[in-house]
Amino acid sequence: MLKTLLLCLSILFVSLVQVSYGAKKVIFISFDGFRHDYLDMAEKEGRNISAFKAIREQGFQAEVQNVMLTLTFPSHYAMATGRTVENHGLVGNNFFDPRYGLAYNYKKNEKNIQSWWFEFGGAEPIWNTNERHGGRSCVVQWVGSEARVHNRLAFATAGVYNMAYSLFNRIDRMLDWLLQPEFNLCMLYFNEPDSAGHSYGPNSSQVMDAVELTNEGVSYLLQRIDQIPELKDNVNIIISSDHGMAYTDCNTQTVNLSHVMDKDVFRFDSSPATLGLWPKNGTNLTEEDFLKRFDNIEHITAYLRKDIPDRYHYKNNRRIAPIFVVADQGWLISTRDSPYVDLCKLHLPLCRFFTSNMKVISALSDGMHGYDNANPEMHPFMVAAGPDIQNFKERQLFHQIDLYPFICALLGLDKPNRIDGLIDRTIPFMKNPPNETFLAKFRNYAGGIITP
Repeated sequence: MLKTLLLCLSILFVSLVQVSYGAKKVIFISFDGFRHDYLDMAEKEGRNISAFKAIREQGFQAEVQNVMLTLTFPSHYAMATGRTVENHGLVGNNFFDPRYGLAYNYKKNEKNIQSWWFEFGGAEPIWNTNERHGGRSCVVQWVGSEARVHNRLAFATAGVYNMAYSLFNRIDRMLDWLLQPEFNLCMLYFNEPDSAGHSYGPNSSQVMDAVELTNEGVSYLLQRIDQIPELKDNVNIIISSDHGMAYTDCNTQTVNLSHVMDKDVFRFDSSPATLGLWPKNGTNLTEEDFLKRFDNIEHITAYLRKDIPDRYHYKNNRRIAPIFVVADQGWLISTRDSPYVDLCKLHLPLCRFFTSNMKVISALSDGMHGYDNANPEMHPFMVAAGPDIQNFKERQLFHQIDLYPFICALLGLDKPNRIDGLIDRTIPFMKNPPNETFLAKFRNYAGGIITP
């Protein structure tokens, strides 16, 4: 009788610990292109970063090791799915899928909400994982949130991306949902300071203005939470970004590859920092022959897909082009007949030129990303605080693909999708980490030993 009673009490205690740990809500915000040292730069200039400092002082600040490619769409879907780019399948802002013979173009999101773009290898965004466990998710303008993934949408979304929504409008919309007791996860995306970084460069006053704008939004968020009894002391806040930003000079740091391109031979998947090349069917040239065209061209590195460095986790996917070219940091790849130096004379802060079939993409800008994710300038920032989040005075390192398991642990979601992120790396960041029963179960699902 005593053994039975003790067993029941033990089970009840474990259950209560788990329920209390997952009882708090999570807000996850991404500010596009927010480099890991922007807060330091802003503080040195006397800019207002009071809201970010408040979160940092109550929780922690981290430099984020992000995924390759260091572009908006691959990085945001890595945060959402906990997978590296080769495993979640959104391999660029623009890319080609040879199985379907179709190209994905991030500028045409109304035409690219088909489920199969986002379901590669069974990838599952965290908002779906949460709802699979019985929670409710609200997602404001996040990459992939407008698509039905595995026949499931987040319970509340803001629809197809629209830049007209101000940061404050997005925050209000998110909080309106989060006030409803059944919602426990809300995610929000905002395009600054990325836009300012592209237009004026990472060292510009305009970027610092954008940092202050995001701080105003975070300050507004904290004030509203503090005024709402249902949310005060009941929300874990995570703010991060997809990538950093490097200085570029289109007058002096452009690699013009138009002379080695053949429109009848190549299909281009491109950003100003990278280039994917697809030899067309029927050509007599081998991929090795194409690769030789890039011999002795400075400030770029060209790879056959099979030879792309393992550390990129960017080779084992049919959507990755057979030939991959990446520019040295700060250099821009031009595939136009006119080099960037001619375009610079226009003095436009940011111009992108697209052909209708996406074979050529060029850009004019003072800041760019997409470069090697080992470069610190490509690393984004992170601040986080809340009732379940540990406090650190020293700057931390956080892995981008660990955001998925971190949020799962905070919400008490013990049956994740198969992921590349590691929950064990997130344990030090939690005040009361999940118990070993939870962790063992989580690892089995995360490793694909058990499937949801």
